[in-house]
Amino acid sequence: MNWQMAIISFFLLSVGCAGLPQALAASGNGPSGDGASREGSPLTLPEALSRVFQSNPEMAVSELEIQAASARVLQAGLKPNPEFSAKAEDFAAMGGTGLSSYTESTVEVSQRLELGGKRQKRIAAAEKEMGIASRAREVKKAELTAAISHAFVDVLAGQERLANQRELNQLARQAHSTVVERVAAGKVSPVEQTRATVALASSELAEEKQLRGLLAAKDRLAALWGGAGRDFDRVAGRFEIPLVPSGLAEPCSDSNANLKLAAATVDFNRAILDLEQAARKPDVTVSAGFRHLNLEDVSAWVASVSIPLPVFDKRQGAIAEARIRVDKSLSEKKAVEWRLHSGLNQARQDREIALLEANILTRTALPAAREALAAVEEGYRFGKFDFLNVLDAQRTHAELQRQYIEAVASGLKAAIEIERLAGCGSPADPSAQARDTKETTHEE
Repeated sequence: MNWQMAIISFFLLSVGCAGLPQALAASGNGPSGDGASREGSPLTLPEALSRVFQSNPEMAVSELEIQAASARVLQAGLKPNPEFSAKAEDFAAMGGTGLSSYTESTVEVSQRLELGGKRQKRIAAAEKEMGIASRAREVKKAELTAAISHAFVDVLAGQERLANQRELNQLARQAHSTVVERVAAGKVSPVEQTRATVALASSELAEEKQLRGLLAAKDRLAALWGGAGRDFDRVAGRFEIPLVPSGLAEPCSDSNANLKLAAATVDFNRAILDLEQAARKPDVTVSAGFRHLNLEDVSAWVASVSIPLPVFDKRQGAIAEARIRVDKSLSEKKAVEWRLHSGLNQARQDREIALLEANILTRTALPAAREALAAVEEGYRFGKFDFLNVLDAQRTHAELQRQYIEAVASGLKAAIEIERLAGCGSPADPSAQARDTKETTHEE
């Protein structure tokens, strides 16, 4: 199972197309839609990946490059073509009057013989080049998978933000109704009704802003397959910080796409070095033909062998360049390893921070904020608090809810990066994931 499938598993539906996953349904802030609900099944991450891989032009470019490299392998395996030559000599020799009567003519066929295993080494170099094209396709696929996953998380988080804002709007409406009743009863000043109206308008404006942000996120996701946000109603997946196997501490050199590409580049440069070293041995050209001497009216067979003398050009520069490129590719491979190691450590830290923040919010801060809000609203009905206290409690609750959503979104993206950078393709343990993500789910 490759790392792309490991990412997909984080977002698999826990129920059918009847709505969002069970994890979201159980969430106190789980969204019920994106604000533009239409009939239809929600878009899942596997479906989004399928759309992108089928239509994204970058994948088509990678496939065509592999085909071109395959054609180069075919060309590298072809032998040199034989050469045909014909020549006439001694025109009008010895005072003759005719041209053909005193002409010596020769017909010859030549064939260059490659020595030093050049053909085999040329084929090997072309095959290594095709390997680079294949690894580059894997890198592009991994990058697209990560981009799709990040965009998918943005839409998922946008749905959470919109659903959360709608809950806050409901609280604002309830508070506004309470204030109107108390003003009508003459228990509070009409100024508080004005404050409640302003707070409700601000909350409704925030909902519109979240809706627009969600539509923009949907457009960014759909743009990856050349579509638009209206291509789907909503996305469905687990809005939870998934468990990342503790064994993914280092990149897997045999699986990570970037490391495989760097290794393929090293192999290609080494193959070029072998080819340049083989080119030091000169090729032999053999010729055979037929010669007719018209003056004597006799014919004879001719044969020749030619070989260049490697006196000046011994491929010194080409061999030196090839060696330098091997060293360069080795250094680049080491740099890739360091970047992956650094990026993986950073992603792991980001995930731990997000998980810690989500746990604190769900265990302590959010329950306390909800209790405080309920107490202040109840106290306001009995005249124990003024409306400013209600507004302050609502703002605190809303800010903590938004902070939780951002923490989960950050944790999800960090988990995506861990899987991409590690490249080990280790499937997460479902039971362990459930234990880990249970702590990051909204709890009433």
